[in-house]
Amino acid sequence: MKKIRNIIIVLSALLVFNACSDYLDVVPDNVPIIEHAFANRSKAKKFLFTCYSYRPEIGSMNDIAMTGSGEVWKRYLKGEWTGTSYLKNGQSPNIVIGNKWDGEYSLWVGIRDCNIFLERIIDVVDLQEWERKRWISEVKFLKAYYHWELMKRYGAIPIVDVNLPTSASPEQVRVFREPTDEVVNYITSLLDETIEDLPHNSQLLYATEAGRISKEVVMVVRAEVLLFNASPLFNGNPDYSGIKDTRDKNLFSVNYDATKWQKAADACKAAIDMCVEDGIQLHNEVDPLISNVDPVFQLQTTLREAICGNQNKELIWGATNTSSWFIAMNASPRLIRVSAGNLNNIRTELAPTIQAVEYYYSANGVPINEDKEWISNNWYVNRYKLREEAATAEEEMYVELGKKTAFLHYNREPRFYSSIGFDKGVYFGNSWYKFEGDDRNVKWADFRNRAGGGYQAGAYYSITGYNPKKLHSFKDVQTVESYAYNRYLFPIYRLSDLYLMYAEALNEASGPSSEVYKYIDLVRERAGLAGVVESWNNYSVNSDKASSKDGLREIIHQERSIELAFEAKRFWDIRRWKKIDEMVTPTGWNILGVTDDEFYNVIPVSKKPIKLTTKQYLWPIRQGNLSVNTNLVQNYGW
Repeated sequence: MKKIRNIIIVLSALLVFNACSDYLDVVPDNVPIIEHAFANRSKAKKFLFTCYSYRPEIGSMNDIAMTGSGEVWKRYLKGEWTGTSYLKNGQSPNIVIGNKWDGEYSLWVGIRDCNIFLERIIDVVDLQEWERKRWISEVKFLKAYYHWELMKRYGAIPIVDVNLPTSASPEQVRVFREPTDEVVNYITSLLDETIEDLPHNSQLLYATEAGRISKEVVMVVRAEVLLFNASPLFNGNPDYSGIKDTRDKNLFSVNYDATKWQKAADACKAAIDMCVEDGIQLHNEVDPLISNVDPVFQLQTTLREAICGNQNKELIWGATNTSSWFIAMNASPRLIRVSAGNLNNIRTELAPTIQAVEYYYSANGVPINEDKEWISNNWYVNRYKLREEAATAEEEMYVELGKKTAFLHYNREPRFYSSIGFDKGVYFGNSWYKFEGDDRNVKWADFRNRAGGGYQAGAYYSITGYNPKKLHSFKDVQTVESYAYNRYLFPIYRLSDLYLMYAEALNEASGPSSEVYKYIDLVRERAGLAGVVESWNNYSVNSDKASSKDGLREIIHQERSIELAFEAKRFWDIRRWKKIDEMVTPTGWNILGVTDDEFYNVIPVSKKPIKLTTKQYLWPIRQGNLSVNTNLVQNYGW
């Protein structure tokens, strides 16, 4: 029997604003306004989009997962991005960075409005029944999704199914956090209720319905929820075994349950089947603009367009509330040499760290620290050193002909060259195209002091000497004075993510199999790499790594870190995997250097050492909330 949890979202149980008296007055004061909001279809639709408006800005600079994983860094300025601020200053029960529990970005307020919508939509008389059902399903999804976004941050949370009347007693509003398994059951049950009355992705009108919920979106979120619940953070985590509330109720699962992985695998496969049936597929279509260029550039560009291409078939759900122009402006390097004081509006502040650069495989499709060729030729040992030999004609598709760069930038996989802009790296883009038969129109990134893409006193620049090439389109145009960007929907979910989720869950459930290899290899094949077994057998010093569950787990983890780099995924992955200890002080090149010898020195780019501890897997609940509602229990370590 479904448990009904009643709450007024902004009561003292959850939010603390002057004993919440202002919020307690909201409902009676605004009853006429609420009734007016559902007076007809047009007004009700506005309230529907109000329910949508609480979605976290996935991929924006306000998204802690975008900038808080150690994949990117930025120069130290006032007005920090949420993620880098989190890493530099840490959390505390009094200052909660990226807080979604209360304050301006409270998801409980979003849940409150979803509940209001579901209570009132029946009153709208000029709404066709099919549309009413669709809207109800969308809002049920949003309510489940907001619970999910809270659970990712806080673990056990209250379940808020309906709103309480203003006459609720103090005891009624002192809600409890419910165990994670119960929260997952609530979320997935609510998602199951939405499927029937939602359209498929292919039925959405891109121009007017982009970002709205489809059947495929529901299925992939359901799969992700179950994957998280099967992962080490929530599945029998011994660190959380002692966290109980005043009812003596364990808030986290105490015992490891292997069957959770199979449930996650089944959910992933169901989502894949629905996506594929609806025409969603890995993006591998070559844009007509580059149909005659070298295949190396075709592959690099096609891989970029899987993220920032418009209307590509891989996208399952895109973020309409994230400013892609700001991402592009911070992802692109300046590629046109200009004099000081005459700079275009490119910022390049999303600066990949050397740690992120090292995720990418060698050209042989295995980690660079395992590659036989890299080891025998001392490329790995010397990876931070400048290669004495200048780039040859055979290498000019990757490095500027006749120029020198670090060993780290040679002999890497296609995703490296499609994702990372590096010093003396070839840049294939639109602002210098001559499509009338000229297929070699390229420029070269230069991140050194006072160079086009390098340090500029008083202006924006990359602090690490890299840029995330994959986050801006090859169709962008830059001149000496301006930068014109190509708009796109930042991917919340795309098919390669789902494929790797399935491979991971299935490997954990039953170990390596042809089915597991199939879905990893589909992602690798699109990236121009051989399959997992073949690559490790031929090129890795750990040739049998892919044949064991533990070895394949490590491979899948790195595959996700590569394929989904800079897409706000790794932040959550390292938490659910309990790998927060992999977060180290980020490093980059010496961007103040002018010469080769000066620039190619690895230095820390954070003013403070980064050292995250076990408590930072979950957010703290603000101390003020705990003082008002004694039924709430603080998270581990806070």
